[in-house]
Amino acid sequence: MKNISKICFLFSVLIAFNSCTDVVQVKLYEGSKLYIIDAFVSDLRVDQKIRVVTNSPYFGTTEPPAVANAAVVLTDLNLNKNYVFNYSSNGYYTFPVKAGDTISRPNHQYQLKVTIDGLTYTSLINQKRGAILDTILTQEETGNGGFGPPRKDTAYSCFLLARDLVGPNTDYYWIKTFRNDTLFNAPGDINTCIDGTGGPVVSADRDTLEFSEPATLLGFKQYKRFNTCKVEINSVTKETYFFLLQALQQINNGGLFATTPENVKTNIVTPKDAKTKAVGWFSMSTVASMKIVVK
Repeated sequence: MKNISKICFLFSVLIAFNSCTDVVQVKLYEGSKLYIIDAFVSDLRVDQKIRVVTNSPYFGTTEPPAVANAAVVLTDLNLNKNYVFNYSSNGYYTFPVKAGDTISRPNHQYQLKVTIDGLTYTSLINQKRGAILDTILTQEETGNGGFGPPRKDTAYSCFLLARDLVGPNTDYYWIKTFRNDTLFNAPGDINTCIDGTGGPVVSADRDTLEFSEPATLLGFKQYKRFNTCKVEINSVTKETYFFLLQALQQINNGGLFATTPENVKTNIVTPKDAKTKAVGWFSMSTVASMKIVVK
C-alpha cells in the first residue's frame, strides 16, 4: 500500500544552488491530498478488508494516515444485497464472513461506495470466473547452481499445476505465493498471466489448458523441508491485470533508464464537487487456493 500510495501522484523538486560551499536548500512539493482506496475482495471464507488512507510524503517512512470516518459499503447488484464494512484499525474496514459463507460470487456485478465527509466515491466491477488448481509439486534443488560454496541445507522449489477454462472470453489471473503463510509481496513477486500463459488462448482441442511457465514457477522461491507452500490463483478483470502491470512498472522505475513517473490508473470515481480526489483500485476475485507441506 505504501508503494502504491507513492506512485499515485507526481511531485516536483526545487533546488536552489548558491555555490558549491553553500548549504543546498531543498523544497519539496508534496502534492495535493488524496484518498487512497485499496479494495481487493475475494470469495475466500475469511474476513474481507478494504483500506482507506491518505497519501504520505513521497520520501516518508511512516504508514500513510488512516481515514477512520468513512462509510464503506459493498453491494452485490445481482442479489441487491449490501455488505457494510466497519472500521477496525490502521485504515482497515472489515466485514466478518461467516463460516462456510462468502460475499463474492463469480459472474456477479459489484458496486463499492466509500462515503467521506458526505461525499461518496464509487466503483463498479464484474467478478470473473476462476481457474482450477490441481496440485503443487516440489523438487529438491541439488548443488549450488555453479556459484558460491556448496549448499548446507537441502532446498526445494515448488511448481504449480493448474488449468484454465476454455471459453470465448480471455481469463486474467494474479497468482499469489506464500511461504509459511507469509505472502511474497515485494514488487518483483507480482505474478500475473493471461489464460495461464503469456498470452490469450484462442482455441483448444480439450476442455482445459494447463498453466505454463513462468506462471507455474511461483516466483522462483525456495523452501526448506516442512515449510508450507500456499498458492492462491485470483481471477481478475482485464483492467485489473493492466493496473497491476502499470503499478509494478512504476514501482521498479529507477536507475539509468528510468522513465518519467506517471500516475497509476484508478477505477475509483470521484464526485464532481469533491475537493479531494480518490485513487486506488477496486477488484473482486474468484480464488483457487491450496497449501502443502514441503517434504
